[in-house]
Amino acid sequence: MARQTLIILTILTTLIGCNFSEQVKNKVDSDVKEAKLEMDADISNAKSDFEKSFNQTLKQSKDSILTAKVVDLYSRVTKTSLYIDSLRKAMDKLDDMDTKNIELIKQMFLYDGIGDSVFAKVKKSYSLTIDIAVADTTKTRLKNVTETYSDETQKLFFQQNSPLGVNMILYGIESELIKDGTRCLAGHTTK
Repeated sequence: MARQTLIILTILTTLIGCNFSEQVKNKVDSDVKEAKLEMDADISNAKSDFEKSFNQTLKQSKDSILTAKVVDLYSRVTKTSLYIDSLRKAMDKLDDMDTKNIELIKQMFLYDGIGDSVFAKVKKSYSLTIDIAVADTTKTRLKNVTETYSDETQKLFFQQNSPLGVNMILYGIESELIKDGTRCLAGHTTK
C-alpha cells in the first residue's frame, strides 16, 4: 500500500512539474513575443521620425552640398536598417532552445563575414552622420560610438549568443543608428 501511494505521489508530482514547466515556458514565450513586438514598434517609430527629419531637412536646406550629403545619409541608413531587419528575421526563424544555433550564429557572424558586413555598414552610416553633424560634441560622441564596432565587440556580440540574444543586439544597433541619424538631421532644421 505504501509503495502504491509513493508511486501515485511520484506520478502526481511529475505531472504537476510538467504542467508547471509548460506554464513557465508559455509565460516566457509570451514575454519574448511581447518584447519583439515592442522592439519592432520602436524601430518603426524611429524610421518614421528619421524620414520626417530627412524630409524637413531637405525642405529647409538651401545648400546643395548639404542636400546631397543628407540624401546619401538617408539612403545609407535606410539600406543598413533593411539589412539588419533581414538578419533579425533570420534569427526569429531559429529555435532559441537549440544549442546548435549558438554555433550556427558564431559561424555566420564571425567566420562567414556577416558580422563584418553589419559592422562595416553601420560604420559607413556613422561616418556620413559624423560628416553632417553640426555640433562638435555630437561629432565626438558619434566617433566614440563608431569605435565600439571593433573585432572585440563582434566577438562579444556573436561568439556565445542565442538567436534571441543576437536579435536584441541587432535591434539595439539598428535603433541607435536610426535615432542618431535623426538627431543629426534635427540639428539642420528649425522648428
